[in-house]
Amino acid sequence: MRKREERIGFEIRRLDHMLARNIQACVKSAGLDEVTLMHGWIIRFLYANRDRDIFQKDVEQHFSIGRSTVTNIIQLMEKKGFVARQSVEHDARLKKVVLTEKGIQSHETMEALIESLDMSLVEGITDGELEVFYSVIEKLKENLTANGRDSMDVSVLKAPTDGREEEIDDPDFIV
Repeated sequence: MRKREERIGFEIRRLDHMLARNIQACVKSAGLDEVTLMHGWIIRFLYANRDRDIFQKDVEQHFSIGRSTVTNIIQLMEKKGFVARQSVEHDARLKKVVLTEKGIQSHETMEALIESLDMSLVEGITDGELEVFYSVIEKLKENLTANGRDSMDVSVLKAPTDGREEEIDDPDFIV
């Protein structure tokens, strides 16, 4: 059993870094290293929604990122040959974002890499252990949602300095 002093947030962050490094190594060995993480997410979103018209605004909303950021990302992805912008019949001002053949191939290769990584991640882990893992993950997410910053006891975030108290104002600080 783990000690209570260990920090859950730190361990999750550490695992996230390990996963990212593994994915980057796999991507590089597959020759897809020109695809950034954000490009991969957008490619996946476009792939999953191939049956309908997707516009820049849809990408902005889905990923909760700003218009200028999405414009720059789409332009770069277009330059690299992953996407194309096409006019739509009902409004010549609108341009839908579609995957090119290169975009589709890179998505399919990435999915195969991710599937392989997923399989290696769960190696030696029973179905019961995975069930507990997902249950705990859900509870952690619920706790974070229910107990947002507003309901946290901020008195624990105050540390005395020179006889006065100063609040820790670091958004990445993990209690």
